[in-house]
Formats: sequence, structure tokens, C-alpha cells
Amino acid sequence: MRWYLLYTKARHEDQVASRLSQAGYEVLNPKLQERRFYRGKPQNVVSPLFPRYLFVRLDYGRDFRNAKYTRGVVHIVGTSQAPTVVDETIIETIRSRLLEDGHAILPPPDLRPGDEVEIHGGPFAGLSGVFVKPMKGVERVSVLLRAIHARVEVDVAYLSHRG
Repeated sequence: MRWYLLYTKARHEDQVASRLSQAGYEVLNPKLQERRFYRGKPQNVVSPLFPRYLFVRLDYGRDFRNAKYTRGVVHIVGTSQAPTVVDETIIETIRSRLLEDGHAILPPPDLRPGDEVEIHGGPFAGLSGVFVKPMKGVERVSVLLRAIHARVEVDVAYLSHRG
């Protein structure tokens, strides 16, 4: 039994994982828990770690057709000659980074005062600046915006290193 990577229809990862699990296959469908803002309020959102992909462990000779033709599966990733086997160490590495509930959490970017940053969300999306400092007790940070030479508070989830 080996691990293979399935490519699914958009937003069908959970349904395919459920169908394969019910059929007796071992499935890895890792999730990502992240903080997003909806209508100005932060919410924890769970989404696929690898959108449209999931891992399944099966016996290629016996189970290939069942997996390939499971409703929601587009194809098994590989070449035209054969699907690609996913190494067990990759599966274990992914599992080791998941929490007990099966979710991964992205750590906030490792920022130091003076670091160049890009803002990817909120009212300042698309602007760049300089990281100044974290704010106490909240998940916001202070950033000096280059475009207007002003210091603003931004949610840390919206930042990434520039460059």
C-alpha cells in the first residue's frame, strides 16, 4: 500500500475524503486554520491546506479504478504512464505539522523592527511599509507606510516580508 495524490473538483476535497474513508481507504485531507476579516471582524476560517488535492493510501493494482472513479475526483496525479507515488516521509512531515484536530496554523511572519513588509488585506492592501513594532495584547502591529509617511495599525495576518 502506497500514498497517492488525488486532484479533485473545486471545493470537493471533503466529500471525496469522506467517500474514500467510507470505502475503507486511509485519507489525509489536511486543513489550514487562519484568521480572516469579514465585514471588519476577525474570524477563524478552516480551509484545505492544499486546495483541490488530498492524499490516499491504496494498493495500486487493486484499488486504482475505485479511487480514480470516485465522484469528485478529477484524476490521480502522475504521468500518462503511471500515478506518482508520494513518499511516506512527506506524509509524516505533513502530519507532524498538524495539530490534534487535524488543522495546521500558519505562524505569523517573523518580523523585526525595520523589516520591509507588504500589506495583503484590509484598507491598506497593496501598500508597502516598514514594520515598527507589535501592539500589546492584540494581533495587530504598527507599520510605517511609505506612500503617506504615516504610522498605522494593521492585522499581522495581512503582512508578509517584502521581496
